Amino acid sequence: MAETTGIRSRRVTANGLSMHVTEAGAGSPVLLLHGFPESSREWAPVMEVLQRRAHLIAPDLRGAGLTDAPPSGYDAPTVVQDVLALLDALGLDRVDLVAHDWSALVGFDLCLDHPERIRRYVAIAVPAPYLRMNRALAIGMGKAMPHLWFQWVIATPGLGPMLLSRGRQRLAHWLLRGFWTRPMDDADVTAYVAALREPARAQAASKLYRGLILPGFVRMMNGAYRGRVLRTPTLLLFGASDALLPRDAMRVPSDDAPRTTVEFVPGGAHFLVDDEPEEVARRIGRFLLA
Repeated sequence: MAETTGIRSRRVTANGLSMHVTEAGAGSPVLLLHGFPESSREWAPVMEVLQRRAHLIAPDLRGAGLTDAPPSGYDAPTVVQDVLALLDALGLDRVDLVAHDWSALVGFDLCLDHPERIRRYVAIAVPAPYLRMNRALAIGMGKAMPHLWFQWVIATPGLGPMLLSRGRQRLAHWLLRGFWTRPMDDADVTAYVAALREPARAQAASKLYRGLILPGFVRMMNGAYRGRVLRTPTLLLFGASDALLPRDAMRVPSDDAPRTTVEFVPGGAHFLVDDEPEEVARRIGRFLLA
């Protein structure tokens, strides 16, 4: 990958973790956080497009890729500290942030709790944390729920790690092949599935759902973020064909997030970065690097 795209990699110790970090380009720093069950390689096509315009940094987060998978720490406060410690280790006081899927939940916490570290933010495939239940949202969520059964399965101790890691790993393959509009690269799928065969990483995946992803969405629905104004300039990017997110969940009240805009990318679904990497790179560049 490094020979064809200019991507380089190294190991960085942060918050007690040995983290695998990929980088490309030079200049203004942009931190790219991956989703589940992916790793930093999710960002390779975007990094290739933008590397002449910025210093792009994509780590494997706790339990993913080639970063350590310790037995604990799969909660939002710990992962936030992982990211802050990584920035400190890299000597970066402030960055632009791009985050996809579950790491976008961490991104909102970074913007709200540590606004001095995040200049601008692009969140992909996750709504801003100001959901308010109404009839339209309830109907939309009712339609989306049948697609989300896997979350509780993965979060179940014993069962989740077993289904992700053993045998033909049908659940892992289904996750990577069931929510796209363009087939994900075969080499990427192979790499993500192979990582989950490691027992520690399968356990990490289950703990991530149990300790961060599901509790994070519960907190959003329970109003935990209301009254905490998101002042970081933010772009919310969604695939127009994402079946996991009802449109009404994507609206952002201006009182909660006055500097936030929402855009839909035609032809993309939940794995938007894989579906439309060039368009995602274009919109990231327009928002962060213009």
